[in-house]
Amino acid sequence: MRDTEICRKLLQLEEPWTVDRVKVDVQARELHAYLVAGKSWFGRPSLVRPKMRWRHANVGAFKTFIHATLPDNREQQQGPSFLGQVDRDFTHGLAQRVVECLKAGLGYRQVCNLLEIDVYLAWQIRHALGEGQLSAEEQPLDHNPEASSSRQIPPTGDPVWFRLLESEESIDIHLLGLRLLLARCRQEFPALSSNDAKIMRVNTVRRFFIKHEKQLDHEISQLLELKRASQAGAES
Repeated sequence: MRDTEICRKLLQLEEPWTVDRVKVDVQARELHAYLVAGKSWFGRPSLVRPKMRWRHANVGAFKTFIHATLPDNREQQQGPSFLGQVDRDFTHGLAQRVVECLKAGLGYRQVCNLLEIDVYLAWQIRHALGEGQLSAEEQPLDHNPEASSSRQIPPTGDPVWFRLLESEESIDIHLLGLRLLLARCRQEFPALSSNDAKIMRVNTVRRFFIKHEKQLDHEISQLLELKRASQAGAES
């Protein structure tokens, strides 16, 4: 059986997609699959260079990368697990694996180690989850409190989180755990040089709000008031 056919079966490709060629780097433990929509010309490799590259879930012990060009009329929000969105570095399949690990109770660093993905890629997936930008199949824990709480708690990209962590905004905190977490994050925040690192701290605080939402009515109401005040100040 040809290597392209083996790869097609491993990736569980759906028509009209097929594997045009495969590149395996044994030393780096990387598998690169080049996909085309339709059969290659007389069995020869296509001369068209794929426009997108996504990190996929590992195939065996090999880090897997998918190279493909999406048709112009393709619906980007939905798609087979072996493809991704144009503006993302990960496939739907990898995002789903991350969600499954989170459902099992793993933390993001544990997910990175298990799936062999770097922190930056994990942050992309984490950010997409927090913003509700993934498809319904990729969203985590429909029966988990996080699913409904994110509708009230501001998303990761909301400036209110930066305002909360960059200054000593006075909000009355009843829950000791949140008080300690905010004190630590506020101490670390000014020393963080990259925006990605700051977003990671924001996510830490936001996930605490989500996890303990039922105990944080008092604090959440103040957070939302802080958000409204910020919006009013920006508009005036």
